[in-house]
Amino acid sequence: MNKFLLSLFSTLYCFVSFAQNNDSNSVTILPGHSNDVNAAVFSSQKTKRIATAGWDNLINIYLADTPTKLVQTLTGHSASVNCLAYNLTGTMLASGGNDFRVMFWDSMYRKMLVYEPLSLKHSSNINALVFDKTGKFLFSGDNEGKLIIWDALNAKLVKSMLTGSQINDLCLSSNPANIFIASSEHNIKLFALAGNKLVRTLDGHTDAVNSIAISSNGQYLISGSNDKTARIWDLRSMKQLHVLKVDCWKVTAVAFSDDGKYCATGCNDGSVKIWETLSGTLINSIETPNCNIRDINFSKNAQQLVIAPLMRGSSEYGARIVNSRIPAPKPNIVQLKVSPAQRAVDSIMAIRILTKQDSIRYRSVFMVKPALPLQTKSTGGKTPVLDSAIIYKTPMNPKSGVKK
Repeated sequence: MNKFLLSLFSTLYCFVSFAQNNDSNSVTILPGHSNDVNAAVFSSQKTKRIATAGWDNLINIYLADTPTKLVQTLTGHSASVNCLAYNLTGTMLASGGNDFRVMFWDSMYRKMLVYEPLSLKHSSNINALVFDKTGKFLFSGDNEGKLIIWDALNAKLVKSMLTGSQINDLCLSSNPANIFIASSEHNIKLFALAGNKLVRTLDGHTDAVNSIAISSNGQYLISGSNDKTARIWDLRSMKQLHVLKVDCWKVTAVAFSDDGKYCATGCNDGSVKIWETLSGTLINSIETPNCNIRDINFSKNAQQLVIAPLMRGSSEYGARIVNSRIPAPKPNIVQLKVSPAQRAVDSIMAIRILTKQDSIRYRSVFMVKPALPLQTKSTGGKTPVLDSAIIYKTPMNPKSGVKK
């Protein structure tokens, strides 16, 4: 009998473990796209939206809490949409694509009128967008190496500059005067926006750099390249911290969690890996079959990832939501200082029969010693004694019902 129960318990345990692992690595496909997806981003925790875009020229908006629910579809691009970016508050969305156009969408997802001189605007495919932390400016980069600065609040082109090589991705430095650029060259460039000068390069990759991301505290940068590697850089020393063992042909997408403790890599073979930033330790590995990953981003609590894939031999179009399996952050428990009086009260209020001694302690804690009693004629020079409560009634005016 004992052997039978042990065998039954082992079977149930294996089944539950398999179900949990299967659920933790489950993949949810977002509906609404009829072609490959190039970009997928989360908005802020306040607005709670997911935006995706791709080769059907559409931008789809989903609820982040229930991501299978498509709430809005934005139209306006006449060619593939390659990149999306939310501002920090999630009240503005920007999009760019193969129609050489950057579009701005307000908090109600209405398209804003864009002002751009013909001589300065993009004239090739737009691959990258990033807002600054204030949300006042947007930066866009294209195949010709043109970097454009936009007044985001007014959807107006401010400045255009050439960087010398195809721009694949952008991220702002902790110094808002500089911007990091991933390009078709083998290094990562740090450009000064004011003088359009190359400040320095991060050297180490041996092929084109496809994607870069910077941690929220500005201390770390992660990059993915065609050289089959992803690398984490310490921006304080501007040196390489880790070379991540991604085991794939090309690293096409990278991202940081909001707290910067974790990072993710996505490859053209559909593999996704989650890493601990400081140690470079592999946390989780996820396979998304038939997918060439073009974009990847963490949810605000880092519990999920949204993936934008190009499909291979499959027509299951749509962005993917997968669980990151990152340990949920523990709530901060604030230890309050307890006074001796409060400890005495807590002991009195414990669930037990109160004694006479408790009553004396209770009175000593709560009762405030009265001031010196007033000796008046009405009391005959004696200390006044508290009597029972007396209720005084005020007569009402029977006609108006108002107190006199």
